[in-house]
Amino acid sequence: MQTREFLKRFKAYEWETPTHQIAASMGLPEERVFRLDTNTSPFLPLVPLRELRKNVFSTGVNQYPDTTYRSLRELLSGYCQRGLDRFVITNGADEGLDIVTKTFLDPGEGTVTATPTYSMFRIVTELMGAKMTGVQRARDFSVNVDRVLHGVRKNTRIIFLCNPNNPTGNFTPQRDVEHLVKESGCLVAVDEAYQEYAGKSAIDLTDRYDNLVVIRTFSKAFSMAGVRVGYLVASETTVKELNKVRPPNSLTVISLALAESALKHIGEMRSNVTRIVKERERCFKELSEIKNIEPYPSEANFILFRVVGMDANVIHARLMKKGFVLRNLAEVPGIRNTLRVTTSTREINDGFIDALRFSLEGS
Repeated sequence: MQTREFLKRFKAYEWETPTHQIAASMGLPEERVFRLDTNTSPFLPLVPLRELRKNVFSTGVNQYPDTTYRSLRELLSGYCQRGLDRFVITNGADEGLDIVTKTFLDPGEGTVTATPTYSMFRIVTELMGAKMTGVQRARDFSVNVDRVLHGVRKNTRIIFLCNPNNPTGNFTPQRDVEHLVKESGCLVAVDEAYQEYAGKSAIDLTDRYDNLVVIRTFSKAFSMAGVRVGYLVASETTVKELNKVRPPNSLTVISLALAESALKHIGEMRSNVTRIVKERERCFKELSEIKNIEPYPSEANFILFRVVGMDANVIHARLMKKGFVLRNLAEVPGIRNTLRVTTSTREINDGFIDALRFSLEGS
C-alpha cells in the first residue's frame, strides 16, 4: 500500500490524550481529572439540551439534513446581522479551514501566518501540498503587519490570522486586519473561535472585501465542542466559491437542532461568557501575584503564563499528578517555558491555583 510521499515527513496534529487514559496513568478517578488544556466551556448548553430532549423523536434522524442548512443560516443572519447568503455552515471551525484551503490553495503555493498560533493553519496548508511561512510575533505577541506583508510572495494565496490568538490570547486590531486585506493581494482568513470572549470582530470588513473570510465556531462560547458546528462569513461572491467545495452532509440533524436552539436562546451563551470573562480576570490577578509566574493578558477564555526560573515541563507534570491538565507549550519557539490554562468555574480555578502554588514549591 502506497501512501502520499509527503506523509513520510508530515508532522500531524497532536491528538489530546483521553481523560480516562490520563486518570489511569496518574492513579486518579476520572472525575478528579480537570481538562484545562482544550479551551472548552465548563458549562453545558442547558436550554438546547432540554429542547432536544423534548423534541428528539421529531428530529428526523432517519433522513439527511437540509443540505442548504437554511434554518441555521437564517438564525446566524440575525445573530451576525448579515444576509442569508453570507454564510457557509461547516463541521466545526477546522472543516472551515479545510474548505478555505481547498478553495484558494493549489499544490506548490503558499500561506503566511503570524507565529506562534493555531497549529491547524500549517496542517491544512501542507495537506494541500503547499508551504506555510511563519512570521514571528513581537515580544508582546502583537502582529507586525508590515513584516507579514513582507512574507507574502508571488505564490502566496492565504494569510491566516487567529483573533484573539491561540495560544497567546491577544487581539489584533481591525485596522491591522484591514491593512492586510487591502495590501496583501491574497485571501485573509481570520479565525475568530474566541470572538465572543473578546466582543470584537472583523465581520464588518466582509461587507467591503471579497478577499476576507471569517471563521467561527460553536465549540467555545456556545459550549458545544462535542457537537461540531462552525461557520464561515464572507461576501456573497466568495461564499459561492466556498460552497463549491463544502461537503453536502457534514453536519447531523442533532447538531443542527442544538445550534439552532442556542441561537434562539442567545442569553444563556452571553451569561456564560460573562461568568468566564470575570473568572479569567480574577485568575489573571491571582497568577500575577504568584512568584515565578508571569501571565499574559488575554481576550479569550484561557491564559498563557510563563514559568520563570523553573522548568515548565516539571510544573506541568506535577500539575498532572494533581489532576490538572494544562497545555504544555514549553518547547514552542517564541513562547518557550510557558503553559496555557483554560478558564473554568471558580471552584476548579481555585483548585488549579492552589495546585500550581504547591507545584512551584516542589510538592
